[in-house]
Formats: sequence, C-alpha cells, structure tokens
Amino acid sequence: MSGEKKMARIGKECVACGRCVKECPVGAISVYKGMYATVDEDKCIGCGKCVKACPACVISVMPQGKKAESKKRYWYDYLWIFSVVYLTLGFFNILFSWLGLICFITALLISVIKGNKAYCNKYCGRGQLLELIGGKAGFSLNNDLPKFIRSRWFRYGFLTFFMAMFLLMIYNTYLVFAGATLKEAVTLLWVFKLPWQWTNTSFVSPWIAQFAFGFYGVMLTSTVLGLVTMILFKPRSWCVYCPMGTMTQGICMLKHRKENHYGRESETDSGAPKNAGQ
Repeated sequence: MSGEKKMARIGKECVACGRCVKECPVGAISVYKGMYATVDEDKCIGCGKCVKACPACVISVMPQGKKAESKKRYWYDYLWIFSVVYLTLGFFNILFSWLGLICFITALLISVIKGNKAYCNKYCGRGQLLELIGGKAGFSLNNDLPKFIRSRWFRYGFLTFFMAMFLLMIYNTYLVFAGATLKEAVTLLWVFKLPWQWTNTSFVSPWIAQFAFGFYGVMLTSTVLGLVTMILFKPRSWCVYCPMGTMTQGICMLKHRKENHYGRESETDSGAPKNAGQ
C-alpha cells in the first residue's frame, strides 16, 4: 500500500559512526552508549536520508511493523571471493592487479548514474570479507571507532591524501612510459617498498607493469588498513573512512542536491507560489 508508513531499520553491523544521527531531519536516531544506532519508531518518517548517509550501508527502509526477513543469498553476496582471488592472483602475477579497476569504475558509475551507494551496499567484496572475518569468525574486538576517524575533516582529509598518492602513482607510470626504469616493487602503506621480482612482466610494455605494481600497492594498503581497523574496532569500520566510499557519497550528495535544486525551480516555473505565506 502506498500510504503505509515506512521506517528505517539498522543492521547489527552498525559501526556507531553517528552520521545517520546528523542526517535525520526529525531526530529519530540515536547511538546507544556508543555501541550501535537505534531508531525511534514514533518519530521516524521513513525519508531514507539515513540510508544515503550510512558508510557501512547497514540501514534500510521498510514498512513499519514488518520484520526483517531472513537474508536470501544472491550472487553478489559472494563477491568477497573475488577480493580473495584478486589479492592471490596479484601476488603471483602482478598484472592481475589491473582487474581492480573494475571495482573503481563500477563504484563511480553507480554513484554518478544512479545517485546511490549500491556498490558499497551490495557489491563491495572487501566489506563482505571484513564482515566475515571480523563478525562471523569473531576476529574483531568490536570497540567503538574513535570520534576523530568518524569526523568529516578526517574522512575528506584521508580522501585527499589517498588521491594525492594515487596521482603520484600515475605520474610514476608516466615516467616509465617516457623511458624511466621499471621499479619492480609494491609500496605498502606508502612507505615500505616490497621487492616483487618473481613476476614475469617481460611480455608487456614496462608502463603497464609499473601501473600494475602501483595499483596493487594501493589495493594491498587499503586491505591492510581495513584489517587493522576491523581487529581493533568493529568489523566494517574501514567503510567509515574508505576513500572510495567517501568519494561516491560526495558524488551522491552533489547529485541529489542538484536534483532538488532543479525540482524547486520546476515547481516555481509551473506556477507554485514563491511566498505562500504572504
């Protein structure tokens, strides 16, 4: 029924970052003792703003009174296998790291075209892997994520730093394309150079191999950071400050802001009164 009241439901994977609390226009969400977010059914209007704000993608909107159904398994629920296979293949042959571009491009396309974070919610194999290891396997201490990591300045600051390192990787690839010597090493955590000479890249152009080394370093670094925060805090704590998640959320916010702006202009052009109270 179209008139049926809807409300937000928050999953047990909540990382208690508090972003849904800030986005809720009616103050229906609160964080219980810093452990997880809860919804006041009497206040919730089912607008869905908290769904867009949640970095861990554990909030959904459904009819009030309807219990969450036992989760049916879909093909995308097994994409954590892709993450494991990807890291394994890259270890033995660095050129497989190019496959990671699928994740980057897909996430960006979904946010630009659809205006949502469906990639983070459904298709992020790393997030699934962290939940499996930290949640189901019990390797997470389930501590609260520090407030400064949840802050906007940290998330966007980390995104800026991450993109700067990514551009530096692109620049190094260009140098090899221009004639510089190929560096057969993977950079972990932007500092540690790990020798990777066992990979045969002689059958491709040096710049292709250089990009592969750099990109695998990016993916390996983000995986290590995800595992560390998974162990120390809640399983999907990485999702709170994941650069791709922050970027796609920013794109979604801009897209919806633009749509709302055009929507108001359309109402005005169609004859809606500008000052109804006068």
